[in-house]
Amino acid sequence: MVSAGRMPSGHHAMAGRASGLSGTSCILLMLMVCWSGSRAQKGAGWIPEEYPNPQTQPGLCGRHNTFRNSSWVCDPDGLLTPWQADELDEFLESTRWETPCPCDECSGVADGYNIAVALMRKLRIVDKALNVSYRAQRFAQHLRTTTWDFGSCDEGVVILISQKDRRIYTSVGKRVRSKLTLFRVLSIYEKHRAEFSMDEFQSGIAKLNYDYKKVFLGTYRDVEETARQDISTVVGGACVALSFFFCCTCCLILGKHERDLRLKPIPRPDNWDGSSTGSDRTKDTDHPLERQDAGVAGFSGDAGG
Repeated sequence: MVSAGRMPSGHHAMAGRASGLSGTSCILLMLMVCWSGSRAQKGAGWIPEEYPNPQTQPGLCGRHNTFRNSSWVCDPDGLLTPWQADELDEFLESTRWETPCPCDECSGVADGYNIAVALMRKLRIVDKALNVSYRAQRFAQHLRTTTWDFGSCDEGVVILISQKDRRIYTSVGKRVRSKLTLFRVLSIYEKHRAEFSMDEFQSGIAKLNYDYKKVFLGTYRDVEETARQDISTVVGGACVALSFFFCCTCCLILGKHERDLRLKPIPRPDNWDGSSTGSDRTKDTDHPLERQDAGVAGFSGDAGG
């Protein structure tokens, strides 16, 4: 028989256990809500104000084991494998070391053009009135001019890729624009469009970086430059050909005129006397002024007497 004094003790123990279970359930419920919220936010896409910085926040960019504790690649959604991101980082870093400094003041060490890459699954829709191309453009420009302004004289390039939106955009600084023109950006992308169509992002970005670097080094020849050089060659050749044709034509005309003058019979005046004692100069010329001069000298019939 259980004494009445022990029953309250068991009752309190059961109540404590129930209270502990309810507290644990509340914590688990809160964690699930937070996890669901983060998942929902991630699924909704990115806005530029929340996108991390690979130079100062490489971990948030999915770049946990970079040996420089910084990166030129931000891939928070994991579109690349760690190995692909590491290799791409080396390509982008080489551009900064191997291209000339475009600024007025340079340190002399790794002061060339910098290229950074922002990859994401999707752009978040904030204003439905803006189409996806314009949102991608604004996103890339915000990164380059605000949170990702890594250079000292606006010599940076930001390549933005949104997988679900099927958009890629290259934003360039004012120091870059004179070399990497809009025409060149579009023509270089068209060369490597297939890579991005197949979601081969690492290969596509590496090829973009390679061509951009050649543009900065001055060794890239694109359709625009080739066409300009071909036009100059054609125009120069046409000018030479026209000059040669003109000279030949002039020579032929002058030669024909001289030949005609030699073969043309010399007209004689009506009162010309073949037996007169006029000078050879008077007989051989048909110029009126010379006849007049000669007549003054008494060798022409015009003078009389």
